[in-house]
Order: sequence, then structure tokens, then C-alpha cells
Amino acid sequence: MRLGTLAGQHQHAMMAKMDHDDVARQSFVSNFMRDVNTTLHAGLGHLCDPPGTPASLDQVIGQRKRILADSYGQMWSSLRRIGREMHTDVVGPAVERQLPELIDRARRLRDSNRKLGSLSLDPSIRAPRYNTEIEIHIKPGGYHTDLTEDDVFAGAEYERTTYMNSAGALGPIQDGLGRDTARWVKRNYPTLKPKRILEMGCTTGQSTLGWVDEFPDAEVYAIDVGAPVLRYAHARAEALGRRVHFAQQDAEKTRFPDNHFDIVCSHAMIHETSVKAMHSILRETLRILKPGGLMAHNDGTPFRDLDPLGRVVPDWDTHYNAEPFITTLRATDLTKWAVAAGWNAKRVRNGYSHEGPTKGQQINVIGGAGYILIGEK
Repeated sequence: MRLGTLAGQHQHAMMAKMDHDDVARQSFVSNFMRDVNTTLHAGLGHLCDPPGTPASLDQVIGQRKRILADSYGQMWSSLRRIGREMHTDVVGPAVERQLPELIDRARRLRDSNRKLGSLSLDPSIRAPRYNTEIEIHIKPGGYHTDLTEDDVFAGAEYERTTYMNSAGALGPIQDGLGRDTARWVKRNYPTLKPKRILEMGCTTGQSTLGWVDEFPDAEVYAIDVGAPVLRYAHARAEALGRRVHFAQQDAEKTRFPDNHFDIVCSHAMIHETSVKAMHSILRETLRILKPGGLMAHNDGTPFRDLDPLGRVVPDWDTHYNAEPFITTLRATDLTKWAVAAGWNAKRVRNGYSHEGPTKGQQINVIGGAGYILIGEK
């Protein structure tokens, strides 16, 4: 049995424990997807547009149709879809059989008089249509569905499946996107000493911890619409000894006061929203930022900065991984949306947490999530 990268994941008190059979199944899926995402993916090159082809929306769509009309492209697409489905198939049962114990652990951490951070849930919050009308990542129930009282299933499953899907590229505790973005902020804004930071769409708080570690003197807040992932996120942060204030809120309309945060960020969130939601999120970001504050929404590399082969997976995910906004988002200059939402055109720009020849493609297995929409209020 070849473990691949699975042995590198940090084990903490909130993680579901995997027995020998769980690990064997998960290792198979991890290695299967690694081959699909590397060797088989590279074989699509002869079906792609020539290097240097402009990344217009029509061009990207035409390339996908050409790939899926070819028998090799059909094989690659089918295997990738099967692999994505197998992620939840091989993790879900392991989490489910331990769910009562995981819920009990989360309750104890939530109710401890020695807890570091906080958790605030609001039953009146409803997941938006772009969450409820599809099952993101083809995960049954999505990430907002409660299976039982005080449920943490979606969070516990997400932590393992994300590690498998990213092939460990986000680090042992999967804080890579937050850590890289926070370090980019420190390099580019050395005089910014944030007192209060907010991450929108935090899911299990993995990226959030990167900000906690890079800015230890700041109060760090994180919001999401999903109660089960927030329960897990809070318990996970406590188990890892990090102070975060988690709250169930909608990024389109939060309950924070005006001019409240020094930094508002997100990581791989905006591609799970919609055009209408993005305009609301950008307006809300502007409202809750202090004058002199910074917006840093981190997501996948725009098509214009990817070669034709690199454009294949994000466009495929739009249609076959239940992420229907990706292609529209990657084909858009987000600075224009920011200006339309009220941002000063001279104070918004595109950037990358990693510069140089491989800018924006450093975590290509999950779509090159190194692009940052930057706004200075």
C-alpha cells in the first residue's frame, strides 16, 4: 500500500481516526487522483488550444467541448468525476461511525471555561441559493446541512477530503492559503499592523489559522453560513491552540459595524458564490473595512494568466464538480466588479501571493488559488 501524502496530515484531537481499511481506501483514491491530475491530465495537451491563445470565454468553452468530443478527453473526464465522488465515499463512513464521539468532543471544547476563542451560531441564517440548489463539490448535503443536533459531520469530512484533494499542498494543518496571503500582506504592507481581521467563508477555519499565526497580536474573526462546519472549525481551532472568533453570518450582509476591520479576506470562497453575490460581498467588504484597511480575496488564477492546459480543470469543475460560477469568475477582471461595487478604481488591483514564473499556479492541483483581488480603502 502506497500512502502518498496522507501520512503528512497533522493529527489533532478533533480529527476522525482512520483505521487500516480507511487509510487503504483513501490512499487508493489519493493516488488514483494524483495520476488523473498529472499523467492523464498532461495527455490532454494535444486537444488544447496552442500556447498563447487568448483566454476569452468562448475560447475556453470551445476547448472544453473539443476535449469532451474526443475519446481520450471523455476517459479523463469520467475518471476525474469518479475520483471526486470517491473522496466522500471513502471518508464519509469513517466520520459517520465516529460522529457521536466527535460531537461530544466539540461540545466539551465549546463549553470549556478555558477555551481561547468563541462560537456564535444563528439559526435564522439560511444558506444562499448558490449553496442550496447544488451540492458543492458533489458532496451529498453540501456543507450547510445538519444531520443531527450539534452536528460536525460536514466539517470533519471536509478536513480529510480537502487534504486528499490538494495532495497535501496546503500543509499539515492546511493553513497554506491563509498563511501565504497573510505573508504577502506583511511583505507588501509592512506598516499595516492589524488589530482586527475577518475571514469570510471560512468553512473549517483552515486558512484562518494562517492569519492567527502571522498576526498573533490581532483579533481574528471568521464567518460562514454553515453551522456544521463552524462547530467543527471552532473545536478544531481550540484543539490546535488557536484563538479565533467564529460566527454564523452571511458574507453578503454581515452584522459587523461600519469601519470595523483592518483586513477582510477570503480564500477559495468567491468561486462558490454568484455574480449578484459577489457585488454584495464587495460592497460589504468596503463597508466593514476601516479607512486605510485592506481587502484580500484569494481565489483561483484567472484564465488570462493560465496556459490552455491550465484552463481545463477550472472550466471542468464548473460543469462536473458542482461549482457553476468558476468559469464566469475566471474569465472576469474582478477589479471592474469591485469598482462597480463602490471601490475607488485607483485603489483596487490584481495580485498574486507568489510572484515569478509560476505566479498563481503554485497549488495547481486545486486550481492555482494564489490570485488575490486587492483593495485599499
